[in-house]
Parts: sequence; C-alpha cells; structure tokens
Amino acid sequence: MKAPLSVLTFALFAPLAMAHGPTPQKIDESVVIAAPPATVWAVVGDFAGIAKWNPAIKASSADRGNEAGSTRTLTLPTGTVTEQLDDYDAAAMSMNYRSGNADPAVLPVSSYSGRLTVKAEGSGSKLMWQARGYRADTGNDPAAGMDDESAVKALRALMRPGLDAVRAQIEASAKP
Repeated sequence: MKAPLSVLTFALFAPLAMAHGPTPQKIDESVVIAAPPATVWAVVGDFAGIAKWNPAIKASSADRGNEAGSTRTLTLPTGTVTEQLDDYDAAAMSMNYRSGNADPAVLPVSSYSGRLTVKAEGSGSKLMWQARGYRADTGNDPAAGMDDESAVKALRALMRPGLDAVRAQIEASAKP
C-alpha cells in the first residue's frame, strides 16, 4: 500500500513542481572610477537625473526627487518606464528602486528592482549597479524575445552604457 500512495502523491504534485514560473534574473555590473566616492555620488545620486549621465535614457524626471516613494519616469528609445524609489541613503551613497509592471513593448521584463551604490575602492571609487528582474512572459514556456535571456540583455543594455559613461565623464573632467 505504501508504494501506490507514493506514486499517487508524486502524480499529484509533479505538475505543480513544473509550474513554478520564472525565477528572478540577476544582473550585477560595476565600474571602478578614478575619483573619490563623493564625486561619483554627486553625479549618480540624483534619482531624477539618471538621463544626465546614462546615454541609454533619453529623458528622466521624478515627482518628489530623492524622497522615498518618489516616482521616476524614464524615456527610453522604445517608450517610457516608471520606477519608484524605495530607499535613498545619501550617507551610505545608495538607492533602491523598483518598477511596477513594465510594458513588454518597452522592456521585455514584467518587473524589476535595482540598487545603485558607490563605495571607496583603493584611491578611487566603485560604482555598483545591481538589478533583479523577471522576464516579460511569466508563463512556463515564454515566447521568443520575452524570455530570461531577453530580460537580462535589456536590463544590461540600460546599465552598462550608464556605468561606462559616468566613468568617462568623471575621469575626463578630472584631467588638467
């Protein structure tokens, strides 16, 4: 009797194990900048001002600046994305934000969160940008372009150009 019960239990719960949906995709990018942390934070620490230093973003604005709960609108080449500031700590040079339900025509993600942090690194700084996101198609068999790989690629395409541009901007302005 024990064996048939085990088989029955497996038969009932196996489909549930296969129907778990997507797992969060993790993107961790960073850049070392030859400048003090305060100099780097002065450039990246404005929640509303991301378009000033990130060439992947055409325009940006926020309704309440760096106040937790502030909503920021990013204009991308494909449309707009709205993000909410969850935590802002100027002393720790860190901010956390998240999107609501993103439009898959703009970004192939259903939702994501991000963290931007500046830390001392040797005689300069390390600017770290972390994101966690879910693919646009949250079903078990995602459509092409709405899968995990597409979500990672899209988020990285927002992050990497910004990090590289900040480094270039700050280091160029430090040269005599």
